[in-house]
Amino acid sequence: MIRPLITFTAILYRLTGLSSGKTVHQSPPAVVSPAGESVQLSCSHNIQNYDTILWYQQSKQDTAMKLLERVNYKILQLEGIKRFNVSGDGEKEAFLHISQLTITDSAVYLCAAWIPQ
Repeated sequence: MIRPLITFTAILYRLTGLSSGKTVHQSPPAVVSPAGESVQLSCSHNIQNYDTILWYQQSKQDTAMKLLERVNYKILQLEGIKRFNVSGDGEKEAFLHISQLTITDSAVYLCAAWIPQ
């Protein structure tokens, strides 16, 4: 059975650069799941006025950071990838749901707290 390795880490992003002393939390830090299964990754932050959480994917085959989804406290913005769904409010937390895993889902997943300027 193929077992895609889903790895998840977090970054803190702002147009002006990294903000020190702020935290973004993610869980789980890594997932190993059989093909065909679904997983949920969570992201939360405690950064006042940041109202958007962005989800990215970076695979070994394509090292460019690919924007998957974004969650804003007012608007859910989907990037058109049907197996990836998001929920949450963006102000404090968001969840990335990946359904029907395939080997191509083996990648690093990153969440970022963001505020438009």
